[in-house]
Amino acid sequence: MLLAICTISLLATSIKSLAQPYTNTPASGSIKQGSNASNKQTPTSLSTPSQNILTLNDTSAVKKETDWFATLVSLFSLGVSGVVAYKSLLKKQNIKLCFGKDIILFPIFKIDAITSCTTLTGVQFNLPITFYNWSPQGGTIERIRLVVVKDGHDNFYDMIWTAFVKIGISGNFENDSLAQPIPVKGLSSVSKVIQFDWMIELGGRQFEVKSGKYKLRIYEWTNDSKCYSTEYESFFTIEDEDFVKFNDHVTRNSTESIWIPLNENHKPNRWLSEAEINDIYPPKKKPKKK
Repeated sequence: MLLAICTISLLATSIKSLAQPYTNTPASGSIKQGSNASNKQTPTSLSTPSQNILTLNDTSAVKKETDWFATLVSLFSLGVSGVVAYKSLLKKQNIKLCFGKDIILFPIFKIDAITSCTTLTGVQFNLPITFYNWSPQGGTIERIRLVVVKDGHDNFYDMIWTAFVKIGISGNFENDSLAQPIPVKGLSSVSKVIQFDWMIELGGRQFEVKSGKYKLRIYEWTNDSKCYSTEYESFFTIEDEDFVKFNDHVTRNSTESIWIPLNENHKPNRWLSEAEINDIYPPKKKPKKK
């Protein structure tokens, strides 16, 4: 803002200078001396005023060119100041998100109050997400929905967020708070582990945990409207050993977690040769020199 004010002041001064006509008023002493010596001038002295007039005209032309140059510089500075002011003060919120490296699954059980029987009723998903906003204007994540579908199938599991969780001292997940709008300040980020629940009484059917690849979508709302603001997509793969582990937890009525990598994070640690590492992660090609 200070740069813009200084630029506007400089521009106003340049325009005023251009609008004011240039005048050259001789000093009073010169006028008096000229009147006393008028009778003593010789014809050869007539060339001196002509030379002075040419010199004054040249100075005036240089001054006008300088004023125009200052005006152009001021206009350019004003344009730069406007862009800076827009990016630092007026640019709207631009909240994006990125996933953590894993999605965590839990079986959900229901205990009958009379018979004390335990029944599998659903699956809980914990998904670490980081929201970031590179705009100076803050904003709010109004709500989030998670959609999961098995690859090649047409049965979508659409889930609303239910809570924010965190890892406690014991290493298990603990409730942090109910899911609620997340304020994100300008030029900042917020990280949350968001819990999504799929239960029979809410979704109408059991979530089928099977081996295979699953697609994952996140719908994000940054305002209270029907249409979502942004859509994100990822995938995870339930391996055979994950499927066996989940069924074992169900048999033992255990709520232990199963960590499943997202995207390409499922690759385990490996010992490789240089040729193998270059084949998996090819080096970035350098631009050709002209």
